[in-house]
Amino acid sequence: MNNRVISLINSSGMSDYAISKELSLGNGIIGKWRKGLQNPSTDAVIKIANYFNVSTDYLLTGKETSQVSSISQEDQEWLDLIHQLPPEKMYEFKGELKGYLRYMEESAAVKPPNKTGTDNPK
Repeated sequence: MNNRVISLINSSGMSDYAISKELSLGNGIIGKWRKGLQNPSTDAVIKIANYFNVSTDYLLTGKETSQVSSISQEDQEWLDLIHQLPPEKMYEFKGELKGYLRYMEESAAVKPPNKTGTDNPK
């Protein structure tokens, strides 16, 4: 299992620290996995599977179960575009997008006053 987990981390192009931070794993835990001192916990396996879009079966056994994808074609197109970015730019884009969504939520919360026509001078 550790080999599959480490292979996914290596293929991401991200540092162990960045992956640990992104997945809220403990400091130095990936290093322990690399050295074979510890295996990923159940929670870590689930986080890694979700993050790298693989099944827990694949991480645990090396065999992928056949699953029907529930992602829409449009969502897949978005993911394909995002995955064309270098890894560090993916996270930059993610932060920018989160900021934009917060801005949109705040803008929607501040509504302009209703115009009744009574405040217009004649």
